[in-house]
Amino acid sequence: MSKKQTNIAEYINCQSIIESQTSLIYGVLSDKVEIPLIKTLLKEIELDTQKHSLILKGVSESLEQTKGTQKECSKNDPALQTINKLLKEVGKIDRFGSEDLKTLSEILVTLESKMGEEYQSLVQMKTLERMTKIINEEYSIDLTKVKSIFLKIIADEERHIEVLETIKQLTAEKKHDSNMPFVRYQNPDAWFKVAPISYYETAP
Repeated sequence: MSKKQTNIAEYINCQSIIESQTSLIYGVLSDKVEIPLIKTLLKEIELDTQKHSLILKGVSESLEQTKGTQKECSKNDPALQTINKLLKEVGKIDRFGSEDLKTLSEILVTLESKMGEEYQSLVQMKTLERMTKIINEEYSIDLTKVKSIFLKIIADEERHIEVLETIKQLTAEKKHDSNMPFVRYQNPDAWFKVAPISYYETAP
């Protein structure tokens, strides 16, 4: 296997881990929210994100069997570091009030946007062509089939943003019982700094 092929497989594998950890955040939030509609909306995103993780894992393993672990991916991916930190923090909270959900939704909108941008960049770069060629040689899957996988994930990320914006609207009028720590995160964009895909294009 070539070094570039290994890099691409590792990148996709790490994206799978990011999706998996993100699904855990949505699962924890869903379990600790009392409003039935919001609980259901968060559960929907959780299930979508679990699906993304499984699909990306399958794509990665179609390229090469990688041994990348969550710890190894986290070393090179600030976004995963932040996701893991956020997961630990939400795990400490017993119940989420409306103001906390509003603030968390803003953070998660930023996360979903960054993830969508990652997949959009992947679709537009030479990486996809090389990745598809490798998969096609092994499994006779054409370019449009592999590309469509990522386009569907992108569409899901966009829908997740819409759902999170809905949650923000549902909680906008409720300002009570909020003593959670998330109010200190006033700049969600600063949370997520993603390692560029070009790193995996040019890594030796």
